[in-house]
Amino acid sequence: MFIGMKKQQAGLQSMQIVDALGKVNTGRPLKPFGIVVHHTASNRNADPDNVIAMCVRGVNKVPGPLYNYIIKRDGTIVKLTAENVKANHAGRGLQSVLTRMQKNLPATGDAKTAGKISANARLIGVSLINDGLGEDVPVEQMDALVELCAFLCDGHKWSPASAVIGHKEWTSRKVDPSFSMTELRGMVQKRMVTSVPTMTLPKEPEDGLVPFPGTLRKGSRSQAVVHIQRVVGALADGIFGRGTLAKVKQWQRVNGLVADGIVGRKTWAAMQIRRQEVVQPAFY
Repeated sequence: MFIGMKKQQAGLQSMQIVDALGKVNTGRPLKPFGIVVHHTASNRNADPDNVIAMCVRGVNKVPGPLYNYIIKRDGTIVKLTAENVKANHAGRGLQSVLTRMQKNLPATGDAKTAGKISANARLIGVSLINDGLGEDVPVEQMDALVELCAFLCDGHKWSPASAVIGHKEWTSRKVDPSFSMTELRGMVQKRMVTSVPTMTLPKEPEDGLVPFPGTLRKGSRSQAVVHIQRVVGALADGIFGRGTLAKVKQWQRVNGLVADGIVGRKTWAAMQIRRQEVVQPAFY
């Protein structure tokens, strides 16, 4: 169970990452395009430093490091490898999941089959110290996970919607992490410095004129084209074709403008299209 999900704040905060004792600095190069979130499945009473040491050296014939990062319950982020070293964390999973990450397509949820490919050299492993058997995830630990994922997504220019997945979404053989990955991805997006750009909406002019919609030319299709066609006397179908092009050039010549057939700011301003003339188009 995850507690404290509503306490996250937008904007990347200060974050400290410490190196694990015996951190691995060499190995197969890591060329990542995503993050897999895990839990360690360790006993909740185990010394966290012993858990980290085990993950550095490996276990059950799987050589370490077992993750790139581990996050302690108090929120301490521990780096087990150099930034460019592969960790053996994800095991075999689904090609379809990897393909969606490569194509920047949103994750689709828990895996339905096991999968057969290995992609540890392409995926950064981040694990929470947690038993995976219903142990709560402290606020500090989850906050550090969100912070780290946001930091990595910012640095690699990734979208959390596609680049941040759970181990349970990589293969049906796994059930970690225990919390909602959809909620986590949303929290990471809000925390990112370069998250969804804010949109500045144009203010409605006091003179009642329709604001300039952007340059329009042959091939354009929009309600703005309908306005232009009405002004120049072309068929008002919303499609800027050859007939509209000829009419626009003619109108520009008559009104002392450059007759290039392109409706830029000057031509649009000269057309004086008023808001009450706007009719919502059927083809939108």
